[in-house]
Amino acid sequence: MTNPLYHDIILEHYEFPRNKGACTCPDASSRGANAMCGDDLLVSLRLDGAADHVEEVCWDGHACAIGEASASMMTEAVGGQDRAGARRWVHAVRDLVTGRKDAPAAGLELGDLESLEGIRQYPVRIKCALLAWEALDEALTLAERARATAPDVSPEPATEPATEPATEPATEPALESRG
Repeated sequence: MTNPLYHDIILEHYEFPRNKGACTCPDASSRGANAMCGDDLLVSLRLDGAADHVEEVCWDGHACAIGEASASMMTEAVGGQDRAGARRWVHAVRDLVTGRKDAPAAGLELGDLESLEGIRQYPVRIKCALLAWEALDEALTLAERARATAPDVSPEPATEPATEPATEPATEPALESRG
């Protein structure tokens, strides 16, 4: 039996990570760090104009193969999802990796994420697999708070400027030259 920690899919996402780097104009970012092993990931996201969908999600930093592969898979799973769908993915992966549930949440196709299931056999590595997901959960919360407290920037209705009644310009008396 092969070691589930270094499943081919995990290694492929580690060697060829998806969406690594900074998001363009992120709405929020959250750092996930594991002081025990030195993993340090920054997850950033941008919501669409209505703040309903994750328009872009990226990650940057360094982690072990499991941490970076999980971050890469996360961006593929939640990109384009609505906020509730993104949170369903967070809970589903948490349940998958910790073994809390045997089946994924209804309607979710795990795809590459299924490769993380074997990590539950190695409790010390669970935090590595969940680091980016926990940071994503926090970034979603921060983005929602920011959008909820942002002032309404809708354009104000156009109004006509007040006009002053036309008046004749005041004239100074002409100075006479005496010679």
